[in-house]
Amino acid sequence: MKFSSFFPPLIALGLCACSSTKYPGGTPRDAVQVSIDLVNVDADRVRVKVVPPRQKSGSMAYHFPKIIPGTYAIADYGRYVHDIKAFKKDGSEIKLSRTDSNTVVIENATQLAYLTYLVNDTFDTEESGDPFSEKSKTIFSPAGTNIDAGKYFLLNMAGFVGYFTDQLEKPYRISISHPENLYGTTAMVDQDNNTKNDIFELSRYPEVVDHPVMYAPADTSAFWVNDMQVLLGVYSKRGKTHASDLRPDLEKMMSAQKKFLGPINDTKKYAVLSYISSGTDDDAKGIGALEHNTSTSAVFREPMKSKDLIHVISHEFFHTITPLKVHSKEIQYFDFNSPKMSQHLWFYEGVTEYFSNLFQVNQGLITDNAFYDLMVRKIENSHNYNDKLSFTEMSRNILDPKMKAQYPNVYEKGALIAMCLDVVIREQTQGQRGLLWLMGELSKKYGADKPFDDAELIPIITQIAGKEAGIFLETYVRNDQRITYADFLAKVGLKKQVVPFPEPIVFVSQDVAYIKTDSTNTLILASVPDQANLFYQNLGIQDNDIFLEINGIPVDPKDPNSIIYLGYDLDEGSPITVKVKRTGQDMELKGTVKLNYEDADSFRFADQSKKNLNEAWLKK
Repeated sequence: MKFSSFFPPLIALGLCACSSTKYPGGTPRDAVQVSIDLVNVDADRVRVKVVPPRQKSGSMAYHFPKIIPGTYAIADYGRYVHDIKAFKKDGSEIKLSRTDSNTVVIENATQLAYLTYLVNDTFDTEESGDPFSEKSKTIFSPAGTNIDAGKYFLLNMAGFVGYFTDQLEKPYRISISHPENLYGTTAMVDQDNNTKNDIFELSRYPEVVDHPVMYAPADTSAFWVNDMQVLLGVYSKRGKTHASDLRPDLEKMMSAQKKFLGPINDTKKYAVLSYISSGTDDDAKGIGALEHNTSTSAVFREPMKSKDLIHVISHEFFHTITPLKVHSKEIQYFDFNSPKMSQHLWFYEGVTEYFSNLFQVNQGLITDNAFYDLMVRKIENSHNYNDKLSFTEMSRNILDPKMKAQYPNVYEKGALIAMCLDVVIREQTQGQRGLLWLMGELSKKYGADKPFDDAELIPIITQIAGKEAGIFLETYVRNDQRITYADFLAKVGLKKQVVPFPEPIVFVSQDVAYIKTDSTNTLILASVPDQANLFYQNLGIQDNDIFLEINGIPVDPKDPNSIIYLGYDLDEGSPITVKVKRTGQDMELKGTVKLNYEDADSFRFADQSKKNLNEAWLKK
């Protein structure tokens, strides 16, 4: 799971999947057969029909997931399912009862011929605010569903397909009828040549959940990275971004990732499903991605940039190591309605996030100093959470609503834990081995089909990587001792130093807001109380200019956050066009981005005696 934080907070999240299975001789007789109709949409609802294998029990329950792997939050997908009915072969109804939002009990299940129900989507009902707040009920957008008849559908299968009690291991045959003009982007293989219907066959229910499909007008790009095929599908609500815009940087990034991972990664096909939200009230708000073993479903917001895709997808692709190759029994035998959570979020999310930053400096995509600054931002961000909380304790109890607010720290302190462990291993082996080597050894020991006992991970790491690695994990991960990061970074030659950082939002500088609203709160205007805002000075923005568009994206006066977002994380020197109204006249101000900088603490290499160890850490 990967979330992105913006200011004001626009938060997001992550899963695991395998490829579809072709059954010799046709679909097995005991398969659950599902039909999803994307053509005849009923009031923004999709009809689903489920034909079960013959049931031997007099009473049987059909369940929708309460939670899915990788999201670490209660979803209750069943609350979006309506008008569920059960039928005999002759079309007469069978009595059923709904015991909770996710469970339907069918009486006389031996006579059950099929179920039907309508599914509503989640995008339309997302709440504003922080999805990690204790009372939030919003399903994170990349884990959600979207129904826009004739235009776009996002099918995270947990929202459309359920399972019968004790039948998670039954095979599934899923048939999806769709408008002919919409193309399905997925890592699965369509078993049907019909241009209006797709058929996917999967060996068990967890595979169903792990295979999202995005139906949209064809805007795709495919390429090969060694022996791995990558498929990128893009749907932009405003039509501003296309797959061809993002492919060059995605291909460069994934080539670098494959080279960094080496033989650890053996993925044959990987699909990236990218939805670019308009940012309006009725559209997706959760910016980030949900990882699957062979694909990623991602949600972004205009203006979409290649670096946004790289920031999110690089994290998701590294999940092909963990939890795909190395995971606990809690993940292998996941209970979709009464889950027991693993204690090792530092491992699943922290190691993944660390690698998504380390590979960039390792492969020359960013400089050493840029990597140090990324880690320093994580140190600063980690201070927003409880630093005296045991990470294993937090992970075990992550579904407790009171613990929910601590979750984003898995991407901050979790990554820093991985960094420090990497440094410890490098120091103990004189630079010859590191965290990537450890992940390779764990992959050999376990693999996709051999889970570990949750309690044995730290002892096994100690056995493989040495006593010092075990002491570090016991002290700083299992127990609650704070990490003094400067001590670990000193081992690889780094010392604290004040460096200039670009301010993240061009409309706020040194705590001064350079925007305001008019007296009716219907316009967003420039506020120029001084000459200190270099972005304004470079473009010639004047006091009381009314903002209309930024790089072609309208500024929505009803949503002040929209202009904050448009001015977030801009690149120094990049071209920009700002459309304003000045004294009644529309004007286009064209130029390049000029940013303000603020001095802050970071780290720089300063100890030549640690040069070899530093280079081994960053470049081997």
